Amino acid sequence: MIFTNDASDVIGRTVCDMLAIKALSGEEGPMADYVAAQLKSYGLDVERDEEDNVCAAIEPHAPGDPKQNTIHLSGHTDTVVPVEGWTTDPWKPEIIGSGDERKIVGLGASDMKSGLGIMLHLAKHFAKNRLEHLRILVSFTVCEEMPAKNKRNGVNKIVVRHPGRWAITTEASCDTTSPTIALGCQGHAVATVKLQGKSAHSARPDRGLNAISAAGKIAQRVDAMNAAYPDIPILGDVRARAAAAVTLIKGGAAANIIPEFCEMTISRRIAPGETKATVEAELAELTRDLGGVSAKWSVRNDAPACVVDKQGPLLKCASDAAQTLFGQARYTWNRARTDCVLFAQAGMDVINIGPGSMGQAHVAGESVRVADLPKAANLVAETMLRLDKFLAK
Repeated sequence: MIFTNDASDVIGRTVCDMLAIKALSGEEGPMADYVAAQLKSYGLDVERDEEDNVCAAIEPHAPGDPKQNTIHLSGHTDTVVPVEGWTTDPWKPEIIGSGDERKIVGLGASDMKSGLGIMLHLAKHFAKNRLEHLRILVSFTVCEEMPAKNKRNGVNKIVVRHPGRWAITTEASCDTTSPTIALGCQGHAVATVKLQGKSAHSARPDRGLNAISAAGKIAQRVDAMNAAYPDIPILGDVRARAAAAVTLIKGGAAANIIPEFCEMTISRRIAPGETKATVEAELAELTRDLGGVSAKWSVRNDAPACVVDKQGPLLKCASDAAQTLFGQARYTWNRARTDCVLFAQAGMDVINIGPGSMGQAHVAGESVRVADLPKAANLVAETMLRLDKFLAK
């Protein structure tokens, strides 16, 4: 065990430092300054691009083919905007509670500056204690939460510049017992549906074609479709399940005019085995028979769902590490989309292990348990130590 319980306060101070740095999507420069300075202080050569993606390689004693001996350790530096309901300053971290329930409160505490905190301390440790065969590429990337002007998710650039074999992302995966091993995540498709009807005076709605009414029909169909998705077995009792929901809608010109135009957005969470074509086929059915209103739609989808290789060395090493550290290996599945999908699309086997809870993501009063920090750091470290031994065989 590399990080003792005493390390929780040390890592916690790093997390608090980062929570005090405002870093909305597209505004990650100050966070890039901070993590680059930390990595340089560990004696590492730091690479930073014009979009504020930061990475550093921790080379092993025995050189090898980066495609075969590199593991990415990755997290995103941006946060969402604060939602309503915060009773404290989102960028002024506070520590509350006591004992095992002591928590750090601040925007990004779980999603995912606590994950970045353990990455920095892992980088510091392995920079001093380099592995024999495993090459570690730590990366701090931009625009995971949403794209910004002239910027997109930074993992897209990192995986091109730095090929690898495995990846661990450090999004939240803890519960009240210990960190779990997230076996993968859903993909996310965003569909935009544009409905064209015919305007008329609201006193004679029969003379028009109401685009908002057509959108209502589609919304009902989406709800029915969502309710019918089956559970998909992943491993043991872990299940994936597709999801669909109408998340945005706009239309109408005035209170006395039948709306001729309406635009709606459908969020579609893609389960294993599904593709963009699956979503397109659904949209074709959702937009049929709208009483004369025409529909055009488009779909944006960066990657399908990803699942770890259940027979591969990454999952075995993580499972054995959890068994050693916590007496059991427990697994979860992330129904949200994470950067795991981009590493998988680049040909890497990937899991997620990190402090915090996904239930704390994007909520007012977001927090992370201090006790989660060394637990998650140790599970990641022990997994990498075992992968190093695997490469020695």
